Amino acid sequence: MPANYSGTWDIVDNQNFEAYMVALGIDFATRKVARMLKPQKVFEQDGDSFIIKTFTTFRNYSCSFKIGEEFEEITKGLDNRKCQTTVNWDNDKLVCVQKGEKKNRGWTHWMEGDTLYLRLKAAVHYTVGCLCQNIAADCEKQITKQTIAAIAETAFRQCDIFAKDLEAFARHAKRHTVTVDDVKLTARRTTALYNYIQQKSEELALNNQELKEKRKKNAAKRKSKDMEAEEENELED
Repeated sequence: MPANYSGTWDIVDNQNFEAYMVALGIDFATRKVARMLKPQKVFEQDGDSFIIKTFTTFRNYSCSFKIGEEFEEITKGLDNRKCQTTVNWDNDKLVCVQKGEKKNRGWTHWMEGDTLYLRLKAAVHYTVGCLCQNIAADCEKQITKQTIAAIAETAFRQCDIFAKDLEAFARHAKRHTVTVDDVKLTARRTTALYNYIQQKSEELALNNQELKEKRKKNAAKRKSKDMEAEEENELED
């Protein structure tokens, strides 16, 4: 039996949404409004048939589909482009492919406990495009849109493989949390990536240690001030 997504979901966090909107060519004013919104999603599911309603104070949007059946979609509330959209199951994940003017577009929904996740694919394409442009400028070469799209698709699939590996490593260690060691293990076959992750993990550890020490000093200062205030009050009494 497929997973049951029926229910009402309120957003609690989003990451890199700005890059996703830039990748779709959404204007600055709309992006500014979208960043402040707190969407609510309502899933109505009957087996492989879905209705997903998105509610915001700015605009509402509804999408209905059946697993494996292509349908025409207009992405109202975002860039208002026409897409040929297909949603399929990947185990318990809902994976959407949107074919249209913007290449490598789509999304993935999945649940972990009582939390619903949504990964938007165009942000990967935008980031890969920026990297390719920088490399092309340094090398004084041209990189075609088709090449960027192919690299973005490869990067997206590799990220999905990494995510599954990390989940497997954590599960094997009987943990519910992915650790830095899990990430290092995933990158063990690529020396440059492994060294980069090692360097970043050391920097984060150092920053965390400095932050803890700063908090301790601030707490000690506050305690000292409170004690001085108490002594002054005792003297006045």
